[in-house]
Amino acid sequence: MPPDTTFSASALRPSRRIHAASRLDSSYLAYAKSIAHGNSDPQLRLDVCRQFVRCGMIGETVAMLATLMDVRDLRASVAEVMADLRELRRHRAGDLKLLPDMGTEDEGAEDRGYWVVPANSDTTLVAFTGRAKRLGLSVYFMQNLLGRLNVNVIYLFDWSHSYYFGGVSGLGADVETTVRQLRGLCADLQSRRVLCLGQSAGGYGALHYGLKLGAEGIMAFSPIILPVLAGRTRDRIGTKIGRPLTEDETNLRQQIASADRTPHIEIVYGAENVADTASARYLAALPQVVEHPLPGVRSHGTIQETVASNTFGMLMDGFIRSSGRGGWDAGDQSAISDSQ
Repeated sequence: MPPDTTFSASALRPSRRIHAASRLDSSYLAYAKSIAHGNSDPQLRLDVCRQFVRCGMIGETVAMLATLMDVRDLRASVAEVMADLRELRRHRAGDLKLLPDMGTEDEGAEDRGYWVVPANSDTTLVAFTGRAKRLGLSVYFMQNLLGRLNVNVIYLFDWSHSYYFGGVSGLGADVETTVRQLRGLCADLQSRRVLCLGQSAGGYGALHYGLKLGAEGIMAFSPIILPVLAGRTRDRIGTKIGRPLTEDETNLRQQIASADRTPHIEIVYGAENVADTASARYLAALPQVVEHPLPGVRSHGTIQETVASNTFGMLMDGFIRSSGRGGWDAGDQSAISDSQ
């Protein structure tokens, strides 16, 4: 079946739900303001600083950090946030231009779970956000980073928390329909090379969908793999999508090994994070997979870690160079199916 054509002008603007998920709401900002003084719990203020950083909010982070400078027990943590803030300043290029014009937003698109950012490029990056509806950082801030790669970007959001087995709102209610619609979007962008990116649950989505899209490269940061393979997580996904999942549907190692055309795959994970290391090692024996363990890192948020250490751009540049030369075909049906 040929890919559907789904590109529309509304897809160029984040939907209302994407916008809401990518910014801190008024109640959280009011809460942050209420504890921005020396008599409140400093750990709560530190947590607010980290939330501000994830959303690219420089001025707010600086103001809250000022209330923590004299807290001796948190000096090391404050120093880490300050380092993150320096990288945020360096990368941020004024993301206000990316905010949607809410006055002209299509009311019917409020729930749409994808956002297309063209770059007049023949390479398209499909970016799968995680359960927090971010790529570690707000998609508005991430676009400042990914925009420098000179690639079209399609941001995806999994409103059903189903590791994308429930599809993407506005594209399809299942994997196969969503893949067909994504092929249409990539074709409309005149893509000759398709790549996938994701973190956490989005890392699983990037691997799963990347195989089906015929992507030439997949970059997964801390992908959650083993919990989806069997057990309660797989059962919860089945409940969300209204049918049980089989092990064959969730066994990424088997799917990668049996694919007719396997993409270049890179996995970034914290070397001190036991669960993420186990998931990465589950795929590491496959010849197509390149590992990037981050020494001394326990955090699950490895995009944030690499942005803070100024290695995110280097990793992405290397990944793009290693991921094929642009032979993607919108009508190629060589991708595997869930029934395999």
